[in-house]
Amino acid sequence: MEEFIIQTEELTKDYSSWLRKTPRPALDRLTISIPKNCIFGFLGPNGAGKTTTIKILMGLIRPTGGKAMVLGKPYDDVESKNRIGFLPDSPAFTPTLSATEFLDVCARLLKIPGERRKKRIEEVLEIVRMTQHAKAKIGTFSRGMLQRIGIAQAILNDPELLILDEPLLGLDPYGRQEFKEIILGQKRDFHASVFFSSHILSDVEEICDCISILNKGRLLCSGPLQTLLSGGGKGVTVDVRSEDALRELVVFAKQTNRIADGEWELLFEQKDPAVEAKINELVGRFGDRVQIRSANEELESFFFKKIEQDNAAKMN
Repeated sequence: MEEFIIQTEELTKDYSSWLRKTPRPALDRLTISIPKNCIFGFLGPNGAGKTTTIKILMGLIRPTGGKAMVLGKPYDDVESKNRIGFLPDSPAFTPTLSATEFLDVCARLLKIPGERRKKRIEEVLEIVRMTQHAKAKIGTFSRGMLQRIGIAQAILNDPELLILDEPLLGLDPYGRQEFKEIILGQKRDFHASVFFSSHILSDVEEICDCISILNKGRLLCSGPLQTLLSGGGKGVTVDVRSEDALRELVVFAKQTNRIADGEWELLFEQKDPAVEAKINELVGRFGDRVQIRSANEELESFFFKKIEQDNAAKMN
């Protein structure tokens, strides 16, 4: 049986006010299961319900209905929080403290023993590449440096699960690359699971194993990233430089594109065994004049297609 790090069932959060007669669902019956040792991208436009979900998972707000389990415990279980690292959106740190002083405060709150505390602070500063700034005041830090200190405090307690709200927001390309390497390192070297929200789809596509897409509080899709991206009918692409092979293949193709004189690009449904057998047979017969390559849909086009389809359905 697969072990899940986060599970929600019909998770709902309504915000009501005296101006609104009916409650506004910020989160509408969200049901997801996130496997252990996974980097999970939580996606959606502004107002989709991402931060609301994260606040519930961290026990900062209570849901209106449904269930949420984190690390096999109810979302509000206090003891399980010791196994989680959290970085909120736009964190604020005391500007007059140095990086080491701030992390020492965090380590004391986490009840890390004194003999371990100093060494662990040095370790996390090394992981986030901030050792040379250990004694610098936080008030002098750039946005990227603040984010690295934020992730340093989140990993102080060797968490099994990292929950990060928009960790890449406001970072330049170099800062984003460093941050992605830190996230990948947490999974690779420390076997941590990572749950993070982001608007930067290219970075999500690069590092995530699984994703969910929300819109206006509702879940549109969820699952392994490559499975979702291969579902659009672009699972197999064949470059053909043989008229004989072209004639045999074109009847099966979902789409054909001429890319040069005598060269064609054919797109096929990935899960048709008959087509796959035919393609493989032609590869054996025509050699490098028939070349197979994968052509999954890009996450950005997949994301906007899902959002636009959902918005259109609500208007009809």
